[in-house]
Amino acid sequence: MSRISHSVIVAPVPRAWFEQAVVVLLDVVRGTRAEEGQVLLPDGRAIPGVRLVKGDHLAPGAVYEAEAEDGRHQETERLRIVERRSGNDPAVRLEHVLGDEDTVTVVEGALHTVSRPVSVELRGSVRVLGRWASLRRASGDARVDLRAWWEAAAGRRYSGTPFEAHLEHRLGVATLWAVPRPYGDGRWEVRLVLSLGGRSLLRPVAALALPLFRGRLREAFTDTADRTAAVWNEIVPETVSQDRIRLRARILDAAASPPEETRL
Repeated sequence: MSRISHSVIVAPVPRAWFEQAVVVLLDVVRGTRAEEGQVLLPDGRAIPGVRLVKGDHLAPGAVYEAEAEDGRHQETERLRIVERRSGNDPAVRLEHVLGDEDTVTVVEGALHTVSRPVSVELRGSVRVLGRWASLRRASGDARVDLRAWWEAAAGRRYSGTPFEAHLEHRLGVATLWAVPRPYGDGRWEVRLVLSLGGRSLLRPVAALALPLFRGRLREAFTDTADRTAAVWNEIVPETVSQDRIRLRARILDAAASPPEETRL
């Protein structure tokens, strides 16, 4: 077992703005419709490259297709709604298939209470068919306890874990924790802790290998965290300055833009 910790300084997201943004985003999604395969936004504009090819829009069984480009060639992405729950605790289970169906991703998400969210949960798995398939599969989950996050970010006592994510693979497991605290000028200092370990018969191997590669693992982890924080600090301050009307317009514009131009 090996642990790596690192801290980043990031711009804050006000709780009131976040709760407003959730309502606006869900309202936009609920206002979409499908006509002759095209997926239309509430203002009538089409979402580029996305088509409904089977089932009823936003209902279980609905299948959407989009063209994806990886720089070398185009592939067809397919997204199927496996299960959908609405109401005060909306949840959705999606199945994503890329290209020739050799890669299947299943994602489940749940938001607990819309008007004042208390937690967000995600689960997912990636399955790749073909040779060495068992080594190309992984699953994971993540949970944000929003009440604990806001309390910790304000410097108050909190119960629970603000953020925790797990990733499991045949060769090992990884767990990531994140806890914010006030930085002094309105920003957050987020402490990240990554735990890595082997599984079953590979635990002794991992116990020997992880210390040898600890330096490279730390460098990769801190570099990824710093780059993510830089992108966050570039985008978030201006985004959270948007009121409800401007935020809705921005979401609509982003959804109606070509994928390479999409940015909030």
